[in-house]
Parts: sequence; structure tokens; C-alpha cells
Amino acid sequence: MKRLWGFLLIVALISQPMGGGEIDDYVSHPGNIPDFHNFSTPQLEPGQEGDFSLDVHNRYGYSLDNVVIIAEIYHRADIDESESLDQISSNERPFVRETCWNQDEVENCVETADARKATFNIGTIASNETILLEFEIVSKEDTKEGTYFVRFSMNFDYNSTSRVMQSRGHWSMEQWENATTNVTEGSPGNINLDVLGVDGIIPDSSFGVKKPIPQWPLYVLITLTIVFAGLSVIFYLEEEGTYP
Repeated sequence: MKRLWGFLLIVALISQPMGGGEIDDYVSHPGNIPDFHNFSTPQLEPGQEGDFSLDVHNRYGYSLDNVVIIAEIYHRADIDESESLDQISSNERPFVRETCWNQDEVENCVETADARKATFNIGTIASNETILLEFEIVSKEDTKEGTYFVRFSMNFDYNSTSRVMQSRGHWSMEQWENATTNVTEGSPGNINLDVLGVDGIIPDSSFGVKKPIPQWPLYVLITLTIVFAGLSVIFYLEEEGTYP
């Protein structure tokens, strides 16, 4: 019987997947993970379109292979309400039309297959290399106003091990609080990455869709301020008896 249990244990151990899944302190350290920075986010009026861009820098000592980065519009909020993109009718959503990335001074552009996502199949990013990512956001006259949040995910191979990194928008508040409360000793960035099932945290971002504030009330206010200021001077001079 003991031999049988021993045999089953060996089989179970052999059947476990090798490599990946374990948190690597170097790969997951906040100072080493790919640097998403230099964001340029559009502020659109309904019916306008604009470019969303950012740089991604490989801070590791070796290249990243099989790199796929996805930017996804997932949430909207304004002063009155907050809602997921799924709660907004398709004709009231902004959408992604084209994605481009600039690498080695060569621009690669593709049309999007999913209106809410920009997918970048980059391939390889060399050590210390920075690439520019861009995608076009299009709004319509009926697009719902507010701030739209964009979440990111990044899959890549480093030293022949597959890694996954995601931004805050991929988890519920409960999941995030669990990961930031039940922190094990030595967790990179004081976040329990095992709970979230990722190798690192990259940033969220956002863009806005909003009609401009009419300028005429401001002009009227300025004019009235000048008029009342002039009248107050006249009344003062009349009281003093010095008005000509």
C-alpha cells in the first residue's frame, strides 16, 4: 500500500507543469517591470477623434519575446454615476479604430478587430529598448460623456518563462483589497501577486469625452464685473462730491 501511495505521489509531481507560475523577485520588482510612461491621452468633444499614446521601456537585462500588449476601454464615470462599458449601449460608446507601434524607427499599423481593444503583437523588445504605442479613439455625437478608463495587460516570455502583467482595472475592489491586505513577507511592491495571478502590476489610464463649457457666460460675467466696478467708483466719487 505504501508503495502504491509513493508511486501515485511521484506521478502527481511529474504531472505538474514545469516553469512559470512562480513569482520571480527580479522580474516582479516594481523597479524592473516594463515601464509604461509618457502617456498622452485625448480629451474629446462628442463626434471627435484623437490619438492615445504611451511609451513602453524594457528595463530588464535581457530581451522580452512574444510580447503582446492589450489596451482595453472598460469603464466610464462622471460626477453622477459609474458604470462598466458593458452597461452602455454600443452606439453610445467610444471605440478604437487603429493601432500602431513604432519600433526601430519603423511604424506598424493595423485595423482593430475589437472596437474596445487595441492589441499590439510586438514580438521582441530588446533590453533597454523603448517602443511607442498609439491607438486612435473615435467618438460620435451620441457618445456618452464622462471619463473613460483604460486597462492594460502584457504577456511576454523572459528567459524562456511566460509572464503576465496587468493593471488595476482587471480586478474587483474585493480582489484588490485582498491582495493588498493579505500580503506575504517580501511581496514585490507590498502586493500579493499570487492572489491576483500575475507577475507584476502595470498602470491604468483614462481619456475624456465632454462637451466644452459655453464661453458666453464667462464673457457676460467679466462684462458685468467691469460695469459694476465702474459704477462703484462713480457712486464713491458722488458721495465724496468730487465727481466732475
